[in-house]
Amino acid sequence: MESWRIQTNLLNAMFGALLFVSPWLLGFAGETAGWNAWIAGAVLVAISLTAVVRFSEWEQWIDLGVGAWILAAPWTLHFAAGSSQVKMHVLAGGVATILSALELVEEHRAPPQLRT
Repeated sequence: MESWRIQTNLLNAMFGALLFVSPWLLGFAGETAGWNAWIAGAVLVAISLTAVVRFSEWEQWIDLGVGAWILAAPWTLHFAAGSSQVKMHVLAGGVATILSALELVEEHRAPPQLRT
């Protein structure tokens, strides 16, 4: 379980870093989407790396919330439809949300009952 948890948090950190550099790589640095990518990407990286070093359940809840925000941001902040901004946010937000949700489900899943 510990190895899987580390791997999912490292993946979240990688996608957060990709989101963070995407405004420069994809050319939307001067826009609202760029600011959102920098802030949300940095938060996702910081929280995910913190969870790698020292796991706490609250970190997974924050990752889930940040991932959901990243996923919803294109529609909330009115990014241009079909743009690279939308695609990058949906990719990073989708991965972060799914991985964080899976970690939380795994953390709270009851162990199988032993038969006697």
